[in-house]
Amino acid sequence: MRALPLYAAALLLCTTALPAFAGWEDGVSAWQRKDWPAAVKEFQPLAAAGHVGALSRLGQMTLNGQGVAKNDGEALRLLLLAAEKGDASAQNTVGSMYFKGTGTPRDVTRGAMWFGRAAQQGDARAINNLGQLYMAGNGLPKDEAKGLELLRQAADKNVPASWEALGMAYWDGRGVATDHAEAVRWYRKAAERGMVLAQNRLGAALWNGDGTTKNVTEAVKWFEKASAQGDGGSLYNMSVAHLHGIGTGKDSEMAAFYAILAARYAKPVDKTRFEEARNKTRERTGDENWARAEQRAATWAPKTTDVESTSAKPEPSVSAPPRPQFSAGSGIVVGRNGLILTNSHVVERCRNIRITLEGVPAEAATVIARDAGNDLAALKASFRPAEVARFREDKPLRSGDNVVVIGYPLSTLLSREPNVTAGVISALAGLKGDKRSYQITAPVQKGNSGGPLADMSGNVVGIVSAKLNAMKIADSTGDLPQNVNFAIKSDMARKFLTDNGLSFETAPATTTLSPADVGEIVKKVTAFVECEG
Repeated sequence: MRALPLYAAALLLCTTALPAFAGWEDGVSAWQRKDWPAAVKEFQPLAAAGHVGALSRLGQMTLNGQGVAKNDGEALRLLLLAAEKGDASAQNTVGSMYFKGTGTPRDVTRGAMWFGRAAQQGDARAINNLGQLYMAGNGLPKDEAKGLELLRQAADKNVPASWEALGMAYWDGRGVATDHAEAVRWYRKAAERGMVLAQNRLGAALWNGDGTTKNVTEAVKWFEKASAQGDGGSLYNMSVAHLHGIGTGKDSEMAAFYAILAARYAKPVDKTRFEEARNKTRERTGDENWARAEQRAATWAPKTTDVESTSAKPEPSVSAPPRPQFSAGSGIVVGRNGLILTNSHVVERCRNIRITLEGVPAEAATVIARDAGNDLAALKASFRPAEVARFREDKPLRSGDNVVVIGYPLSTLLSREPNVTAGVISALAGLKGDKRSYQITAPVQKGNSGGPLADMSGNVVGIVSAKLNAMKIADSTGDLPQNVNFAIKSDMARKFLTDNGLSFETAPATTTLSPADVGEIVKKVTAFVECEG
């Protein structure tokens, strides 16, 4: 049989794994202990050889001037190489660079595109950034409902910037009913993680008793934290607090100190007001106190933090290193001896594989047969399943026939249980007329790969393999394709199993069931496949 073409520019498969290269582990170790020169020494030859992780990290280091001269243009070149190879962290950083015009002319639309690619892979920062863009209508059509959906996903993944943004949404009633108490709850979470706007707004809520019990002493503590990061509004509030002795001791020198800094770090909209406040404070402060305040302010500088930007026009953090990634997919229980069928690309670079069935503890599995050309693999686990999948044995499928997809899509974002989606066979051939695949309309996401495509009798008729990469198609055509996904025909799977001496069961297509009933049947034989690369 001819090899299955891997149309990388048009298809999204399940996993991206890093190949093993000498020096990689030493480079990561140096990165983790912040020994930048040692990390550069290890990563540079790996990056030259095309190692995606080394490209990504060396790009980050070049952007930040860590162990190598800061060079935005070279950083963008390295990060683009890693981004094109599928590195989600690099994709998010490239999005940020285009969004801010770092090392390249500012292009918010291209920035949004790269955020979208990283978000498709579950990158939490990119999901937050897309949510912020939808909320602001910046680079994307304004859609507060979509923005809030994304911000909640990122918030569930512990992104402080999303906690802060949700606080703003509840405070201002943007996409949700105004609820200052709920806003304060989100502000507090974000403020405790160093988000400067959340600290300022939490302080204001406590100062006024709005959405929470009034507590000016605590309010001043939050203003002080935000002031330390150079927030002009909080510096002004600290000046007022010290000038009048509210929530802290009355101290004209400290009031002058904060008034000077507030005028210096004021946003353009506040500049005139804060300068006038500084001048009035000068009139109420003795010459000696003012001189000491000026001397102290002359050497003061805001502290930097590692948290992400909270602007409605996000400026995402670009300093966080890419993390080792675990991939996941789906599989089909085809043998009562613990035999699992999945895609080859799901497990091709796995060092450790774990299989989980609904209601059954995870078990280790091994690859016992693989056909990379046809993207099929057989795994063996020790469990003895009560049910196995059955392949449809008669009545060839036709275009327009209803089908159901069962699998574990986006397992890091969605619930860890089998998802059921329905659609139809839209074509009896796959990409570029490949007769070994069906084209289907049932929604498919990353993680569905290797899972079953079932007919309306609950029999397996295909193995979900890929979806059309909507972003790449949109890049080249200007049109966003909808529900164009692919599944390897069960005939190919049956031949693969037979060629490798592996048994399976078949059944005729008889009763026509509802998608929900098909889902209940096939869920029992759908496996969650975890891969540690």
